[in-house]
Amino acid sequence: MNDLLLFILILGGLILGHEFGHFLVARARGVRIEEFGIGFPPRLTTLFHAGGTRFTLNLIPLGGFVRPAGEDDPTVPGGLAGASKRTRTLVLLAGPAANIILGFLAFTAAFKFASPDPTRVVITQVAAGSPGESAGLQSGDLILSLNREPVTGFDSLQQGVSASLDQPVDLEIQRNSTVLHVTLTPRSSHPENEGPIGILLGNPTRRVAWVTAMGSGIQAIYIQIDNLIHLPARLMQGQVRPEDARVSGLKGMYDMLVWAGEIDRNAQRPFVTLTLIGVISVGLAIANLLPFPALDGGRLVFVAYETVFRRRIAPRYEGLAHAIGFLLLLILMAYVNIQDFTHPISLPR
Repeated sequence: MNDLLLFILILGGLILGHEFGHFLVARARGVRIEEFGIGFPPRLTTLFHAGGTRFTLNLIPLGGFVRPAGEDDPTVPGGLAGASKRTRTLVLLAGPAANIILGFLAFTAAFKFASPDPTRVVITQVAAGSPGESAGLQSGDLILSLNREPVTGFDSLQQGVSASLDQPVDLEIQRNSTVLHVTLTPRSSHPENEGPIGILLGNPTRRVAWVTAMGSGIQAIYIQIDNLIHLPARLMQGQVRPEDARVSGLKGMYDMLVWAGEIDRNAQRPFVTLTLIGVISVGLAIANLLPFPALDGGRLVFVAYETVFRRRIAPRYEGLAHAIGFLLLLILMAYVNIQDFTHPISLPR
């Protein structure tokens, strides 16, 4: 129940933040907003009216929506469709921009309070029945050396393990303030979601200055956007497996947040959860900017056409395109969510 509540708060907050970005810029540019909904219909109640906007509480708690006046009708006074091209562009970009900002805040918080130390390796989880469990390894153990060779990061540990498959190795670990030596045998044959030792690894964390955390947050945003933009090319080149690039629906995101929460509880820091929130938020921003009708990016395409050709596509045709696009998106969302149940995403354990 706690995981479900956290999932609703996180996803709902990211979607609501997206809509709040649209709302703020629309109001600042003089576009009238008829309704700001918390949650999705059916409507439960009207909370209040302010500035000509009806604020409502709706039944489905996953986010919210804004309903601008004249969204597809340029004849409506003070409406979105009748606003200038600059205003429409700013309003449409405001939602994805809000998600980028929220992603930046999540990444910054992750690095501020739990910045990983890449030169040290800690065990975050031990698989049942694995060599690691048989040797008595525990979550929170810091790996100091393998066969007397210092472990200075993931690469050095993985190289040492790969060179010693099916051979006994000596691991020096630090558990709290005690240094221990354990002997185990990395297996060459192991379950798909487990490694030779059967442990999940992480980096111990430390607090850093806000400036350092913000720099890491900006870098994380850049890496995420770069990965998403170049993903189609990497898929075609075989650099990324199709199953690793699949789109996740509600259940997939819920499973990932539960997985991240389990890792963070074992490691006693919120790094993976906050990082995942940042990834989802940036993903929402990029997805909404895709040039597909009904999405912010699709509406921007019509603004770009009007700018380049100095004439507007008839509102009835634009509205029809968005209606068809919305229907196709609903079908795609249904397919993705069904796939989450029939072919659940595979997460390391």
